[in-house]
Amino acid sequence: MKMNLSVEGKSFEVQVGDLKASPVIVLVDGERMEVWPEEEKVAPAPVAVVVPPVAPSRVTVPVPVWKPRKTDVLPGTENSVIAPIPGVIVSVDVKVGDRVVYGQVVCLLEAMKMRNPLRVAKPGIVTEIKVQAGQHVAYHEALIVVTPEA
Repeated sequence: MKMNLSVEGKSFEVQVGDLKASPVIVLVDGERMEVWPEEEKVAPAPVAVVVPPVAPSRVTVPVPVWKPRKTDVLPGTENSVIAPIPGVIVSVDVKVGDRVVYGQVVCLLEAMKMRNPLRVAKPGIVTEIKVQAGQHVAYHEALIVVTPEA
């Protein structure tokens, strides 16, 4: 293929060889040059994924039930909420005379920059609160006494 090109007012006679060859031989005003065209990156053809329709089904997920560990209950504290670790009481969420249910959060204990909800192991009525917000508590210290209902 032969053509005349003008670049910045200057004319050139350009002859281009086979474009499918590598390198492409180009003659500019009779001077031979090799041109190495960049390879085109061809995007992979999209792959169609066919997902067969699935009949809707119901999935049931079991809800975990909180249960006190044997180490949470010390002799003489069976009716108390005790501190599982030393820390600071952030809040007390019940008052004397409140009825509480199994697993209910009664206070929040902060230890090692983590807030730990403390729960009741047995349902009953709050009869004594031994702590207040901001108070430091020791490991296994009784915090709240809950008397079981008859």
